Amino acid sequence: MSQPAPAQSELLLRFSRRSMMAMLFVVIALGAVGLTLIVSPEGAVGKQANLMSWLIPVGIVILVAALQTSLHRQRWDPRSPEVKAIMRDEWRQTNMNRATRAAMIVALVAQWPLALTFGFLTKLPPPRMAMAMAASTMTLGLTTLIALFLFFDRE
Repeated sequence: MSQPAPAQSELLLRFSRRSMMAMLFVVIALGAVGLTLIVSPEGAVGKQANLMSWLIPVGIVILVAALQTSLHRQRWDPRSPEVKAIMRDEWRQTNMNRATRAAMIVALVAQWPLALTFGFLTKLPPPRMAMAMAASTMTLGLTTLIALFLFFDRE
């Protein structure tokens, strides 16, 4: 017995969840690379920095191309009624608001432990210490936001 084809809105919702999962992995990867480059000694990153400077963007392009092909030749048209219904969905908006509040709390609470960690456990000059705190805070906040939205928005 054949199964009915999924509706257009269901395909767009699946694409949206896949895009958010891909964005979660990209944020984690870029945050880890950025923090590694900031924290490592100044002369120690020569070959790794050259390799990562072109490898990460190529990986992101491949990931985006794979996500685009997962739509099965259908495009995300912001003017279509299905997309408007998805974006105006109260459940999704509520979940994003909850995830935003929790991510903000996590980012604010993490400031003291990050400052103590980078201040006492690393021998970084103050500008690099500030950059390390900024990179780790942004990575932590975005990762928390995306992960909690995916958690709250599950079926």
